[in-house]
Amino acid sequence: MSQFRYVKNIRNDDVIKALGQRVRDLRSERKLTMEKLAELSGIDYRQLSYIELGQTDASLSTLYAISKGLDISLSFLMDSEYLR
Repeated sequence: MSQFRYVKNIRNDDVIKALGQRVRDLRSERKLTMEKLAELSGIDYRQLSYIELGQTDASLSTLYAISKGLDISLSFLMDSEYLR
């Protein structure tokens, strides 16, 4: 028998949108196109677009790849001061 009887939906659309905006702001500061950041990150540019628009809940691995593409730490990308 499974020990998990109920899984609460913890999706937070405000955080997802704020994180997307943070990625977009950091990309713009570095004067990178979406295509270039996607290439540097090793992800599809459409996936990056969905993330920046706050339309998808990016995985930890994807966020790590984006942070490497931006040449920043994952903790800097995820700084809670910006994700409120």
